[in-house]
Amino acid sequence: MYYLVVKNLGVEKCIDMNEEDIYTKNSFYNCQQALTLVKKEFVKKIKISCTGLPGSVINAKVYKD
Repeated sequence: MYYLVVKNLGVEKCIDMNEEDIYTKNSFYNCQQALTLVKKEFVKKIKISCTGLPGSVINAKVYKD
């Protein structure tokens, strides 16, 4: 499983997960979600945009278990 993780005010949260590594830069995700975070192995760092926040670009990390 792959986990898309963002950090806000020092707290990391998982905003999306998928069985495949579908995460690419400049994609849009709902950054308000908070799913169960299981981070074991760092895969990559990307920049994403949050739906509902026009013009916002934030750093995200992808982990896998």
